[in-house]
Amino acid sequence: MSTATVLPVLDGVGGSQAAEKPSLTLAHLLHPEQWDLPEWNGPHSNDPECVAQKLDVLDHSVALLKRYRNSLRPIHRLTPDILALVFLELIEDHDHPLSSQYGAISWTYIAHVCHRWRAIALGCAALWTQLSTRYPEAAITCLERSADAPLSFVIHSRATVGSSKELIDRVRPHMNRMRHLYVPWTHMRDADGNISELLSSLLDAPATQLETFYVYRVRADGTCFALPTLFAGDTPRLRVLKLSYCYPQMGSVYLGNLRELYIRGRKRDLISMELSRLLAILEACPALEILVTVKARFVITQPPEQAGEPLRQVRLDKLRRLDIARCSASVVSTLLGHLIVPNCQLATSVWLERGIDFRFLFGVPDNLCAEHPLRDIRKLQVAYCSSASSVTLDGTTSVHPFQIRATIEQGSDVGDMPTMSGPLLLSIAKTLDLELLEEFTIAETSFYHPHVGFSKDLWAQVLARMPLLRTLHIRLQNITDSGFCRVILSALSAADEVTGKLLCPHLETVTLIEDRTWSSLQWYKFAKARKARGHPLRRLSLCLPHYENVEDMAETDLAELREVVDRVDLDPPETLNVEFPVAVW
Repeated sequence: MSTATVLPVLDGVGGSQAAEKPSLTLAHLLHPEQWDLPEWNGPHSNDPECVAQKLDVLDHSVALLKRYRNSLRPIHRLTPDILALVFLELIEDHDHPLSSQYGAISWTYIAHVCHRWRAIALGCAALWTQLSTRYPEAAITCLERSADAPLSFVIHSRATVGSSKELIDRVRPHMNRMRHLYVPWTHMRDADGNISELLSSLLDAPATQLETFYVYRVRADGTCFALPTLFAGDTPRLRVLKLSYCYPQMGSVYLGNLRELYIRGRKRDLISMELSRLLAILEACPALEILVTVKARFVITQPPEQAGEPLRQVRLDKLRRLDIARCSASVVSTLLGHLIVPNCQLATSVWLERGIDFRFLFGVPDNLCAEHPLRDIRKLQVAYCSSASSVTLDGTTSVHPFQIRATIEQGSDVGDMPTMSGPLLLSIAKTLDLELLEEFTIAETSFYHPHVGFSKDLWAQVLARMPLLRTLHIRLQNITDSGFCRVILSALSAADEVTGKLLCPHLETVTLIEDRTWSSLQWYKFAKARKARGHPLRRLSLCLPHYENVEDMAETDLAELREVVDRVDLDPPETLNVEFPVAVW
């Protein structure tokens, strides 16, 4: 694009006029109709004036001008440090270590936008820290460009000595800056019970900066095992330990700064661990915040304390979540009796057991210490699921929510849920701290037989432990004759034989869904009697089928109920539903 009319302009810029520093003009370049090029748009011609060479120089100049134009864009007001932070946020889309794209550096499209972005991306070591054996060439590039930035390394489940050993050997000298390490459980040990050849050199090296060690699960045959000593026991910064199909031992890794501990067993090969060993591990984790176990069976073959010794208690003031699933109720009760966790959200799933004195064990110790997480309960929902032989307790204390699910194990001698649901509720009321309970829900979510264990006397014993109760919810998912309402009304209407006072004197609100074991006359007599004793109902909320097709509510008995209840409506509110975060494995 440089001719006799154009070239003098270019030569003038660097020739005799250089001292005058003339402004660069593109007048001729912007008017191609004025070009005088030999054989323009014609066949091939000779180039005696070396126009092609000059055009190469011009291409370079145009590229520099484009770079200058880009520098005038508003985005270039951002400093390199800020742009680097933006890039780091962008790669979070590829940040899940077990995703198929992790370590593929597929984010490098940002380096193709312009020269400045490319220079920043290549110079930002923190962008080049994701390594995976699935992409060995990309991993080697990241090792070279990550400088001294902390690394994250994923061993793919299909990695072999032939395909990945070379990369792992190149990573091994960098273990002093390894922050996150993910390995499949199948590569943790070989057929002889030793660490596999593929990982032995990596797992023997000290990892002073390691924060996350994750043994993830893959489908394969095998049994659960105990971790050997890893990283020479030198993991002073370890924060997260997630173990699938294996479990820690004292000395496996350093636990003094551990924040999160996850232990998961196999469906047909539960982890079996002595409770005293678990307590020893928890004693070594004073900073622990989250403890989650799934399919781990803790056993007590020897008591945690020797004869004559005081109760061994482990204090974990920072523990904020305790989630134990599929464990025997007696072991969980013993465990909670040894822990002091005043600021903890509790979620347990246990196998229901029979205790002494006709009581049931559902994972809560009989004697709750003053700092137990189940003290000071304000809301409680007891939801039976008879078709699944289980009961779920959802509630909140003055500080934290909790959830306890107790299931009748197949083949146990506990009995079936409809038969023993009443005595179980009494055990729950006697075990939990309900002195400050304000809201209570009794529910049946899925049934196959009517409940036969509830009586007026049983409900009187249960409600007597709720002196501050203000709101009562009765919930049935099906229209059955197995409701709770009739006996509850009977218990709440009768005066105590000793004191002569009504139960739950502060009760103000009752809501009801799908329980037809009552009549409006019973409700009227119940509300009138409590009002006469100075304990009137403020609200009665009903959701029942015989009100659905009524066109004129004045023809119903709601008007009579409103004579003794301040507010009667047909729109019961939603009840308590505790949600806990799902553990990611």
